[in-house]
Amino acid sequence: MTTQIAHRAFGPKQVEQLREIYDRARAVTTRYPESHVANKAARKLIDAFEAAARKEEASERWLSKVDPQGNA
Repeated sequence: MTTQIAHRAFGPKQVEQLREIYDRARAVTTRYPESHVANKAARKLIDAFEAAARKEEASERWLSKVDPQGNA
């Protein structure tokens, strides 16, 4: 899902919320081991976001340009 496409489908507030969800899911995957239930759930979220991004234009993927920080 590119930023431009996301802005057409969602408003700026929803895009920001989706970005926050993605960022926190990335942070969870770095904090917990792969066998942890939180990591598994976060991985499913990330995979869903990235699958949507692959379906759209590959030129500007905002989901792949994040720098996860903090924790969920």
